[in-house]
Amino acid sequence: MVEEALEMFPTVGHLLHILDATMLRPEATEREYLEFLREAAESRFRCVFVPLYYLPMARMELEGSGVALGAPIAFPFGYISSDDKKAEAVFALQQGAGELDMVINVSALRSRRYERVSGDIEAVVGLARRYDTGKGEGHIVVKAILETCYLSRQEMRMGAMLAKEAGADFVKTSTGFGPAGADEGDVAFLREVVGPGFGVKASGGIRDLDRVMRMVRAGASRIGTSSATEILHEYLRLLPWNKG
Repeated sequence: MVEEALEMFPTVGHLLHILDATMLRPEATEREYLEFLREAAESRFRCVFVPLYYLPMARMELEGSGVALGAPIAFPFGYISSDDKKAEAVFALQQGAGELDMVINVSALRSRRYERVSGDIEAVVGLARRYDTGKGEGHIVVKAILETCYLSRQEMRMGAMLAKEAGADFVKTSTGFGPAGADEGDVAFLREVVGPGFGVKASGGIRDLDRVMRMVRAGASRIGTSSATEILHEYLRLLPWNKG
């Protein structure tokens, strides 16, 4: 595994570039969130996701770190109205979020109400693009969370295509709050559906470096995990100068 890991991630920067560190535990205290944010800023993960409530604190703690601030939209179930999703997105953008991970309306997708699904995504993407133009501070990344554990292959295909057509930048497997998280087969299937130039984020149940590698081999271009620090430390222990 050591040789394969170092071939896939020749430097720590290659690993950090794909890791989104996440803390969305409803029972976690303010102190726990603060410690998480400070640790994430020091480690310099690609992006950090915390609940909307903690975005103002996260913005201050991440300032100057180079770590992007991410916001969960319509977490964790996705079946709030388009207006509510837009309101959450506006708040997140006002707090400095550079990435929005939005749960699609899974019920609407499974009911074949495809216009509702695409309408939700288009609403959030539209806000992000207007914000891009207005602020001129870079591209706001929008990821559509499909919650693949609830979907058939055909539903997954349709969800991914709707997200792509609506202007999202990524499809994402899971919230981490469903009965199952990222699955290698689902990641490979989504990569096949969206093609090589589109983002696929694997998230949910990814707790060690081996699982990160398996998801990347399957086609993931980003990894979401609440175990980012543990994965980083596992990688660092593999480096030749850390031996012995």
